[in-house]
Amino acid sequence: MKWGILGAANIAKKALIPAMKRTDGAEVVAVASLSGKEEALAEQFQIPNTYDSYEALLEDSEVEAVYIPLPNHLHKEWTIKAAQAGKHVLCEKPAALNRQDAEEMIQACEEHGVYFLEAFMYQFHPQHDKVKQLVNDGAVGEVAMIRASFSFFFDRSSYNIRLDQEKGGGSLWDVGCYGVHSALNIMNENVMDVQVTKRIDPEHGVDTTAAAALLLENGVVVQVDSSFDAVMRNEYEVVGSEGVLKVHDAYRPDKEDHIGKITVQNDQGEKTYTEEGDQYSLQVKTFMEAVKNGDSLKKYHEATLTYIEIMEQLTRKP
Repeated sequence: MKWGILGAANIAKKALIPAMKRTDGAEVVAVASLSGKEEALAEQFQIPNTYDSYEALLEDSEVEAVYIPLPNHLHKEWTIKAAQAGKHVLCEKPAALNRQDAEEMIQACEEHGVYFLEAFMYQFHPQHDKVKQLVNDGAVGEVAMIRASFSFFFDRSSYNIRLDQEKGGGSLWDVGCYGVHSALNIMNENVMDVQVTKRIDPEHGVDTTAAAALLLENGVVVQVDSSFDAVMRNEYEVVGSEGVLKVHDAYRPDKEDHIGKITVQNDQGEKTYTEEGDQYSLQVKTFMEAVKNGDSLKKYHEATLTYIEIMEQLTRKP
C-alpha cells in the first residue's frame, strides 16, 4: 500500500513513518506540510514526493492511503477530504473531539468506499489480548476495579499544542483517553456514570492533571488519571476479589524494546508474563490487511464512538 502523510508532526516522524518502513507492503511515497518541513522529512526517510499543501497530496493518484497526524481539531476536515479523494484513512487519536464528528468521519469513508481506522496504536500490542485472557480465566477473581495512569512532564516555556484549548488540548484528550479506551476494551461494558476532577491551567484553560471515575454497567469502577504535571507513567491494573493484574508499560511498550510485562499477584504468589509486539507496525499491518481482504473494521469504529462519547462527557464537566 502506498501511503501519503498529511503533516510533519513528531508522531509521524518518530513513530508512524519508521513503523511503515518496518512493515512489509507499506511504502511512504508522499508527504505534505504547511510549515515547510516536508523536504527535511522526505530527505530523512527517502520519500520521493513532497507537497506544500494537503490538497495537492490528496490529488496524487499514486497515494492509496493517508496517515493524518494533524492537530485534533483538524481530523474531521481532512478525513472527509481524504475520503472524497478516494484515499483510505488512518487518523491519529483522538479521531474527533465529539461523537457526532467521529460518526460523520466514519460515514464519509463508508460512502466513498474507503477504509477508516483511528490510530490508537496501543490496542494492537498482544499484551492486551493476554490481559483479557487472564481476566476471563479468573486470574484475579471477580473484577472490582480498573485503575489506569498515563502521565508525562514537559517544558512549558514555549508553545505546545497540548495546551491549546482551541485545538483539543488538555491531558484528558492527550493521554487520559488511553485509560478510558483500554478499560472499555477489557470489560466491554456500558458506562452508567462518569465523574471527573481537574486541575485547570489558569493561562491556557486546559486540564493539566485530571482524575476520572467511571461506573460500568456490571458494577466495575474505573479510575483514570492523566497529567502533564507528573513523571512518565503508562500503566493499568485490574483489581479483583482474588488478585491484582498489572500491565507495566501499557501504552508505550515500544520504549521497552516492544516488550510488554504483565504481573499477576494472587493466593498462588506472583507470576510474570511477557508479550512482544511492534504495536505501531501491527497497527499499519492490521489496517492494510483489512483493506486487502475486505475485512470489517466495525469493532474498532464502535470502540472509537463509545470512548469518544465518554471523553466528551469528561471534558465538558467543569
